[in-house]
Amino acid sequence: IFDLDPKLLDCQGQIWDRVNGYKYWLEELEKNEGGLLNFSLGYQIFGFNKAEGGYTYREWLPNAKQVFLIGEFNGWQNTTPLTSEGFGRWSVFLPEGTVPHRCQVKV
Repeated sequence: IFDLDPKLLDCQGQIWDRVNGYKYWLEELEKNEGGLLNFSLGYQIFGFNKAEGGYTYREWLPNAKQVFLIGEFNGWQNTTPLTSEGFGRWSVFLPEGTVPHRCQVKV
């Protein structure tokens, strides 16, 4: 690429940083998510999803140390903690009726 456009030589360090960052995350996704395709299907598991007896709420919060789901359903209190599933995933199971339809929530 630098032979085709020598003006890019001034940005060579930044370009290689991006290439190496891409390679790092591609390897992490392969190792932790089963590849980029599986990771791209995250919309199927994140947010509220129907489960037997209730709902599972899941978020991707890679730098979080502790997470709570708060909202009208619990008086906006830190009483509904999420559990780390690894690789930045956090989730909580909510029995049927815990969070009413159209209830406002915040993570």
